[in-house]
Amino acid sequence: MNAMAPDQLDADLIRSFMPGAALEKLQHITLLQEVDSTNTALLRLPGEQQHAHAVMAEHQTGGRGRRTRSWHSPPGGNIYLSLGWWFNENDKPLSTLPLIAAVAVCRALSRSGLSGHGIKWPNDILVDGRKLAGILVELQSAASGPALAVVGIGLNVRMPAAETDELAAAIDRPWTDLASAPGLAHKDISRNQLAAWLLEELPQALETFQSEGFEAFKSDWLDLDLLHGRNIRVEQGNREIAGRARGVDHDGGLLLETSPSVVRVFHSGEVSVHHG
Repeated sequence: MNAMAPDQLDADLIRSFMPGAALEKLQHITLLQEVDSTNTALLRLPGEQQHAHAVMAEHQTGGRGRRTRSWHSPPGGNIYLSLGWWFNENDKPLSTLPLIAAVAVCRALSRSGLSGHGIKWPNDILVDGRKLAGILVELQSAASGPALAVVGIGLNVRMPAAETDELAAAIDRPWTDLASAPGLAHKDISRNQLAAWLLEELPQALETFQSEGFEAFKSDWLDLDLLHGRNIRVEQGNREIAGRARGVDHDGGLLLETSPSVVRVFHSGEVSVHHG
């Protein structure tokens, strides 16, 4: 196999890369050639089949990202993965799940040999300022009681060369893939191995969150925080608020220092780095 050549996803091969303890946390892997969205496919399953169930696809026709954006999902070279997880007791801040998932993805990527990657709040994975992976967490829950989280991950492994012009038109922000990452361009990395690392790290992170909450991840998240100390702007509707990023609070909200001794908390918004 040529360096970083796209390999066909194979559930049995993915399982063979996973240690027994990780396999015990995973109920099922469903592989699809084409689907509208792996998140949507998982949400269509009966409730008793959703927990610890991973749905993957070679191609998404309607991949979704945050803030109703689409996720460009060409076939055969990337990873599109969703994992369902039921929380029987809704006593932890589920708003932090996107941040926790981002930490888990970064841990998996570090195992590939990647370095220099980090998180742009709340859960975009960037390398050299370019987006490598995105995460969409969808929740279904009542005010109290059980809650279903569907964690969707789109990871650019090797974007097909034929898609380059289309990608430039379809994606409105800088992007990259693992095939272009420093130190990995000539390394032979299997998508099945990457999927195995993701499916090892993500359930482990969700289990830890169930027992310990976001505090167990906050230190790692802050180490990966690409915005900390930088001058940024937060866009909310027609408003734009400028300040200096100061990390996150216990609920995963972005801390923005808008003036000396004044720190505001944001749980939503579009963030950009201010270079002026």
